[in-house]
Amino acid sequence: MMIQSTEIAREQWQRFRAALESADLPADDIDLPGRTFFEFTLDSETVAWGGFETHGTDGLLRSLVVVSAYRSKGVGVTVLRVIEAKAAEQGIARFHLLTTTASGFFEQRGYAVNQRGSAPPLISQTEQFRGLCPGSACYLCKELHSNGLTAQSEDPLA
Repeated sequence: MMIQSTEIAREQWQRFRAALESADLPADDIDLPGRTFFEFTLDSETVAWGGFETHGTDGLLRSLVVVSAYRSKGVGVTVLRVIEAKAAEQGIARFHLLTTTASGFFEQRGYAVNQRGSAPPLISQTEQFRGLCPGSACYLCKELHSNGLTAQSEDPLA
């Protein structure tokens, strides 16, 4: 099984927004410039959505959401790897994120918990940091390395 990624086109925005809202994730700023979002499919069925904002060599991981039927099956790990690879291909050297529920998942994938005030200025000025995510959200970051991952992951689902 291979998960395919497709950059979200205009006709998919409503489905993407609905997926974010159903997962209680912020959607108010998804159409602002500097954002890249993807739909992830397995055998032509949507299994996840996600993407990032670009701020120079820093990026903000945004809105990784896995369809409930595919959670705890390796989809989230695979999707995160693909998003990281795409970000690295675009010159992002360090990924940042805020989460209220998934810090353990990200820590297991090499993200380090940091004080929110230590975020670089361009990241701390994003809509996510300024108000879309609550002050209680955990701030994590990770150095990205271009490691040859492509838009298509060949990792089997566990």
